[in-house]
Amino acid sequence: MPAFTPVDRVVERLNVTVEKLWDFQGFGWISIVEKDGTFFIPEHQEYKAVLILRLQRVLNLNRRQISEILLTEEPPYSLQDVDRILAKRQAANPGTEAESFHEPAD
Repeated sequence: MPAFTPVDRVVERLNVTVEKLWDFQGFGWISIVEKDGTFFIPEHQEYKAVLILRLQRVLNLNRRQISEILLTEEPPYSLQDVDRILAKRQAANPGTEAESFHEPAD
């Protein structure tokens, strides 16, 4: 049976707002579940939230790019494969507008 963590504990551990986690759910990136009036995040979804935050904070990826990574990549996630994944997706869809993949972190 999967482990679940209360949302407020995930918020503390990841140093994010509850609204940010709900945004992630709204984008279809993670799942938040409710049981007896309390909201929880499955353990594997918390792991995914960590990746999303790194993609946003470290690589400065936009929502579309993050969605592409999550559609392509399976756990365990690696930031090292981001450029390869985005380049491969761009090559598969040559009619789409090219974007710079990410800005280097300072």
